[in-house]
Amino acid sequence: MISRSTRHPVIKRLSLPLKAILFIALLLTLIALLGVWILHTAEAKRSGELRLGNLQSRVSVHYDAWGVPHIDAQNEEDAYRALGYVHAQDRLFQMDMLRRVGGGRLSELFGAESFATDRFFRTLGINRFARAYAERLETEADSPHVKLLHAYQDGINQYIDHGGRPLEYRLLMAKPDYFTTEDIAQIMGYMAYSFAEAFKTDVLVDHIRGTLSERHYKDLVPSWPDQLPPARSSGQPYIELLKPMLEQISAIEKDFPVGQFIGSNAWAVNGSKSASGAPLLANDPHIGFAVPAVWYEAHLRTPENEVYGHFLAGIPFPLLGQTRHHAWGLTMLMNDDIDFYRERINPEDPNQVWASDHWEDFALHEEVIKVRGQEDRLIKTRSTRHGPVINDLPGSLERQPVSLFWTFLDPENDSAEAFYGFTRAQNMAEFETAAAAHSAPGLNLIYADTDDNIAMWAIGKLKRWPTSSNGFALLNGSSGRDEFLGYQPFENNPRIINPRDGYLFSTNNPYPEKNVRRSLPGYYAPTERAQRLSELLQEEETFDLSRFKAMQLDDQRPQALAMVQDALPLLDYNLFSSELHAPAAKAAQLLEQWDGRYQQDSVGASIFQRWRDELSVALFADELGDRYAFFRNTYLASKTLTQLYWKPTSPWWDNRQQPSLDGRQAAITHAWIKAVEGLVADLGDQPEQWQWSRLASLQHQHALADRIPFGRYLNTEPVAVNGGNETLNNMAYNIGEPRYQVKSGPSTRRLIDLADVNATLGINPLGQSGNPLDMHALDQAEMYNEGRYRTQLFDWLSIQALPDQLLIRPERKR
Repeated sequence: MISRSTRHPVIKRLSLPLKAILFIALLLTLIALLGVWILHTAEAKRSGELRLGNLQSRVSVHYDAWGVPHIDAQNEEDAYRALGYVHAQDRLFQMDMLRRVGGGRLSELFGAESFATDRFFRTLGINRFARAYAERLETEADSPHVKLLHAYQDGINQYIDHGGRPLEYRLLMAKPDYFTTEDIAQIMGYMAYSFAEAFKTDVLVDHIRGTLSERHYKDLVPSWPDQLPPARSSGQPYIELLKPMLEQISAIEKDFPVGQFIGSNAWAVNGSKSASGAPLLANDPHIGFAVPAVWYEAHLRTPENEVYGHFLAGIPFPLLGQTRHHAWGLTMLMNDDIDFYRERINPEDPNQVWASDHWEDFALHEEVIKVRGQEDRLIKTRSTRHGPVINDLPGSLERQPVSLFWTFLDPENDSAEAFYGFTRAQNMAEFETAAAAHSAPGLNLIYADTDDNIAMWAIGKLKRWPTSSNGFALLNGSSGRDEFLGYQPFENNPRIINPRDGYLFSTNNPYPEKNVRRSLPGYYAPTERAQRLSELLQEEETFDLSRFKAMQLDDQRPQALAMVQDALPLLDYNLFSSELHAPAAKAAQLLEQWDGRYQQDSVGASIFQRWRDELSVALFADELGDRYAFFRNTYLASKTLTQLYWKPTSPWWDNRQQPSLDGRQAAITHAWIKAVEGLVADLGDQPEQWQWSRLASLQHQHALADRIPFGRYLNTEPVAVNGGNETLNNMAYNIGEPRYQVKSGPSTRRLIDLADVNATLGINPLGQSGNPLDMHALDQAEMYNEGRYRTQLFDWLSIQALPDQLLIRPERKR
């Protein structure tokens, strides 16, 4: 018999691990229950019933296999209220990020690390514009588009009231705020900022004009390659005035929690060039990749109207869309809607600036930025009659002030009315009337309808100035010579309607205009996509959606092939040390055999891209010094390099740091040496293994990836891509790094044949849902990466047979 005293230690020894096991099991159970609770409160409700306040009648929401809501309502206000609710279910955190960037409110969630970004966007004046916008819309509360805007935001806010709280808010231990009318203006403000190349280009052009020769300046290509920079600039080198702004833009853009709007492709053909006999339309807007993807698809039907649209988070009307009568798409116009004015301060009163013939006081603005975990911060900004003072940054108030004129800040700007009008138009004339209501940012609006019309309009207010092209350098704010003269009437905006050739297109290129006086100054994209698309559209064969697919996925750069053929005689392996003779010779051979395509298995694409990168360094870095880091990834740099390659007499070929490398031939061979040496160092000495897939990859990054522990797990896995900078399948990346991280590209691909709306094709880079745990978060990613498409469901017999139906009823009266 074992005594009590001898049993106790054994029992005690056994109980300790048992207690630990029980504790761990309990902890894991609690974690699992917490996870289930978080998932349940974050997941979208796509079946069953729910009730919403302010509904007039019940609304049926049918979800298809891709999580796209097809909303069937008895009136438009009910439809848009339901849209706000279901959009918020899938994308509330994205909505919040977009309004917070534009409104300068990221610090409320992310703390002091976002204060510089907030301060910059407050300086732009978007917040003040948004407040005035909301006040103006309150006086227009009975306007149809304002009613629907309020209904949409009411739907969002009711989702918040119902306890909807996406995963990101749980991770941040925060709650979403209600949405207001101001938010739509803040979101549009961020979009307009993304479109504005002037923030970078004008500063660099003025720097070059002030520090280098007139010949250097004239060889720049800020606009289209056949247009020289304006002959007149600020008159003196004011190169340091905006350097703080340039440095700040460079820093904050690396940390944006949402994608930027970069460029786009769109084209249309009429029935004469279509296999179906009806117009075809294609559109793939180029926007920064992020988690979740940019566009949210939804289909709305009421007895009055029906539209299938691609919606931007927080904006109630589709920017891209289709009815049973017409379809439309967008690209960036790239017009010059920004100018910088250097102001003259009163030497006796630093609170005044000279205005042509008298002194005027600065307008002073005080704003509070809330910073998570810290005290609120007060910032003070100023503005002149031209607009906000853009270089009022800490430590720079003693600088000569530079003010910003920006069309977006026009008090009458209300683009929501135009987007609403696109959905309601019954014919091309009504559609054009709606287009005239758009103010900013400048857009190309591509249109096709079942009456066999195709058209493209430059929409947005286009300014009139004392001279036809004066916007690429700092202007004189005190002389009176450069004052804004108002906007030209919409009927004078460039347009193409039913062209004789039967096709039209936009790749962020200017409208064809032989009259120099009517040419529109702008920061247009390089010529490569335009040349390639024009070449493909001129083919005599009729088009169908399968051919349009191949065009959207096209990854060839004809200009690259022309440069390669010219350079090949100079790419001698004897330029290298003996151990690199074989790799250099093989690399030249592979480059000669290259077909100009940026495909995953292409070696030629890798070799050309590295050589082109090094050629950019050889051309520009010695003249620009530390400004080259800002310059190298602008459209200005890309266009100028392509133009100068065929201009051996340009002073840019002179090397100030190493005179032995002076001249075009020396730069070409030096760039070749550096490219091969770099590829050998990075990928090994077997050029056959230098595939494009080893250099370029696409990873969609989440806003919280670098902001919370383990946030990187919210990113997607990197994947190889076809396409590169300025191919039609435009996978854009920054140069200057050993690997190319694709930052932007087709944010959706849309293909529409107006002979059969049920045959419409599209694809999303990720999926409909912004919830990382949702089945529709990534369900389109593999198809997108493989260049495949899915049908956009338009047939209501098929829609009503879908298994997932959410019935939304009016809230019970108490």
